[in-house]
Amino acid sequence: MTTTSHALTARVTRGMVAAPNPTAAQAGLEMLRAGGNAFDAMVAAAFTLCVVTPASTGIGGYGGCLVAHVADRRAVVAVDFTSTAPAAAREDMFPVDEDGAGGFTVPGAVNAFGARSIGVPGVVAGLTYTQQRYGTLPLATVLQPAITAALEGFPVDRWTVAKTHEMIGPHAADYPDTFRLYAIDGRLPRDGETLRNRELAQILEQIAGGGADVVYRGEVARAIVETVKRGGGSLTLEDLAAFRVDEHEPARCRYRGLTVYTPHLPTGGLTVLQILRVLEGFDVASARDDAQLAHLLVETGKVCWRERLLKYGDPRVVPIDGDAELRDAHTGALRRRAEAGLKSPAPGEVIAPDPLLVGTIHLSTADRLGNVVSLTHSHGGSFGSLLTVPGTGILLSHGLSRFDPRPGRANSIGPGKRPMHNMSPLLALKGDTPWLALGGAGGRTILSNLSHVLVRVVDRGDRLEDALTAPRFHIETAEPVAVEEGGETLAAGLERLGHRVEIRPRFGSLQAIQLDAEPGVMTGVADPRRAGTILSA
Repeated sequence: MTTTSHALTARVTRGMVAAPNPTAAQAGLEMLRAGGNAFDAMVAAAFTLCVVTPASTGIGGYGGCLVAHVADRRAVVAVDFTSTAPAAAREDMFPVDEDGAGGFTVPGAVNAFGARSIGVPGVVAGLTYTQQRYGTLPLATVLQPAITAALEGFPVDRWTVAKTHEMIGPHAADYPDTFRLYAIDGRLPRDGETLRNRELAQILEQIAGGGADVVYRGEVARAIVETVKRGGGSLTLEDLAAFRVDEHEPARCRYRGLTVYTPHLPTGGLTVLQILRVLEGFDVASARDDAQLAHLLVETGKVCWRERLLKYGDPRVVPIDGDAELRDAHTGALRRRAEAGLKSPAPGEVIAPDPLLVGTIHLSTADRLGNVVSLTHSHGGSFGSLLTVPGTGILLSHGLSRFDPRPGRANSIGPGKRPMHNMSPLLALKGDTPWLALGGAGGRTILSNLSHVLVRVVDRGDRLEDALTAPRFHIETAEPVAVEEGGETLAAGLERLGHRVEIRPRFGSLQAIQLDAEPGVMTGVADPRRAGTILSA
């Protein structure tokens, strides 16, 4: 059973997959039907997304993270596989031209494109680690749908076509291997055409037999390092071999009787939790008007984004107590600042401008045993660094683009350091029972979108489908508030409340599974902004 624009409620016996692509959703479903669990379904779908959504993620992707309920342990765990900077990286490694108003540019955008932007890719390490730790099927089995898609081809969706024309077309001369990889008969693809990546299929087959070591050691690792070195980058074999996946107890907070979990920093989830903690002191349920609700979220977002952009960084390097960021004393102070903004909205100030690099993917899975997974993984911006490793079909992403290239900041570049990023998979429990798995794509808008959906469902009692498809808005530390096309009524309401507003193309792609108290009843919602699909076993 599938849906692309409406919720699907199903009484299922084996589980559900919510993914932004039908081929990937089918891969997950195959694992559930083969007797696998939600982790098997997630890994199969995620590797397939690495093939069929190449603008958003890939096996050269800079990283990802997940939060999951492990049924047999009755525990919630987080797995983070964010990229690390090469050992040779330095905080002043990129030239920066500052504009004096909080903004800046890097000449030639060398921190975002090309070999110098590349850190250690984390996707293969994270997915294979999770499969070995929590899956029940052989790695070769869960990789087979991805191998088949790469070898036999897959229909190119509208999003990927748009991104090839936006990113690859203008840079074809600079990155000819990437152009050849995603071209059909010497031109960029059209919507619905079949694209193949046989070189990638061969690498996936090697991973199926040899695991993550195929990418982090040996011939493929040497090919990656040689490609980066030729382009002037600093990645080494030692950097690849030293990469480690971080499994940890997730960050969490209470909100309206729920416990909401997400991976710790450097992910974006802590800011979502902080927004919720600030909102808990407001009567959100009384904000029945969409503009009034957005007004509340905008002013809360401003104060929490200020915390994020000024203070947060890799917790192994930057002394941040994530628990303290969510305690009453701190969130109460933030709430008082938000209250002042609600009375008189201010334009704010730019602290670290959004690079507008959007290229992420999210999926959620659940099974009949009670395992539930919320996973996000990413290239960073669309097609990452734009640099392809010849002969492998692997596009490398740009982990260093997620750092602030200006020295002396919490998120400045450092050797072995992990960058702050926006991936924020969430899992909410009622008591000790999973209730909602939610996450999304969309760069920095992910944090706004997840907060908005949660408060609509929890505080206002909206249907999950209605909350997910409602017009979206986004704010960081400075106005204007971005409101997506189709939200003109919302924009007008915000302007009446004293905000500056700009209309942007529709943004974000969320996938969610809501679990009923009755066993076997799940509601899946896939975002109509992408080719989202819900499949149930």
